[in-house]
Amino acid sequence: MLVLRHGPRELELPSGRFLIGRAESCQLPLDDPLVSRHHAAIDVTAGGATLRDLESRNGVRLNGIRISAPERLSPGDKIGIGGVDLIFGEQSDKAAQTLVQIPTQRMAAFGLLGSLADKALGLGRGEEAERLLGPQIEELLEGVERGRRYEVATVERGCEYTLRIANLTGNPGWMATVFRFYRAMKRVPPSSLVDEICAVARKRKPPNLDELRRYLTVMKAEGGDLGPSERFLLGRLEGLERSLG
Repeated sequence: MLVLRHGPRELELPSGRFLIGRAESCQLPLDDPLVSRHHAAIDVTAGGATLRDLESRNGVRLNGIRISAPERLSPGDKIGIGGVDLIFGEQSDKAAQTLVQIPTQRMAAFGLLGSLADKALGLGRGEEAERLLGPQIEELLEGVERGRRYEVATVERGCEYTLRIANLTGNPGWMATVFRFYRAMKRVPPSSLVDEICAVARKRKPPNLDELRRYLTVMKAEGGDLGPSERFLLGRLEGLERSLG
């Protein structure tokens, strides 16, 4: 069964047309002002799936590139619609999205401290958010580096907080933390995190290039196992290293 992943949700793609847009009649309605009422469609047949832009106002991106014609989809492809990223795949790939299914390793998006940190970050109080979440982020990193298994969504949430703290405090050490997370997991960050990494790196003090280079060295060794979208995102990080080095 083909599926579309939207954050923690996994939506089955049955045979036929799967509509994405702001309209409630769409199979995947998105509450985003950049999304048209009927923005895109995925046509599923026995031979595979095809992504189409339904003449939307802001277009459809496939692995970071705006499409101008229908495009065949492959597992691991990332679809960008407005401010939303979706992952196309197969149901059998679900285990790859969850490093292991152990309830005791779930952190529930940092719980109450996460809510408090969200408020602090919204008010521009980076040091306060750092004080609230710093110990939790460091504990999570220590666990990942020791080989403990966490849901990928939990680590991504931790890295989102880490980058927001880095942006407000200007502390380059937090950027290095993100590279350490993904080096330990031997994974490529999602496009939303790569966007934020590049934005923060160019706005604030340069990140620890040693950590970035260590990460890139590890991922180059995994090159044969990376999909097209992952190679594209890794190329963006290589470009960042060259521009800052």
